[in-house]
Amino acid sequence: MTNVYGTQLQVAVMASTWTNDGIWEDLNIEYPGSNVASNPSLSEVEAWLEEISAQFDIALGSHSFVFPISSDTSPTAYKAVSKYVSDLVSDLCNWKNSSGRFFTEKLVERGITPMAAILKDMNTWIEMNADGLVADHVQQIQKTSVEKKIQFRVIG
Repeated sequence: MTNVYGTQLQVAVMASTWTNDGIWEDLNIEYPGSNVASNPSLSEVEAWLEEISAQFDIALGSHSFVFPISSDTSPTAYKAVSKYVSDLVSDLCNWKNSSGRFFTEKLVERGITPMAAILKDMNTWIEMNADGLVADHVQQIQKTSVEKKIQFRVIG
């Protein structure tokens, strides 16, 4: 199972408009009509938390950070990342209801998907907070890339 940053309760605080009295709910299929699912449903919110957390881990790896971030070894970084991921998921809740920053005319006109906007935002967040992540004991490994190697060309 994927490491998950943030909780559905944190998302509910940021996107309470779309909950049922502060609670994300799935439709009860055993008793149709007994409840009304929230929009998005609990299942959708939990899936988004997993997906955005996985994307965040991959973005961390792209910046040479060891992931996942642990609440045991890096408590401040873990809290910051959990809040950040919860905020992104609340943005998706707004988008699902045709509002919020992912539903602006500029993004829609340019064909920028919410995930593309999230990935760009994520990379910017990691770059801006890299020193703080390292200071809170999030390990960063030395990156070996083709760009750093000296290349030789044989002529003749």
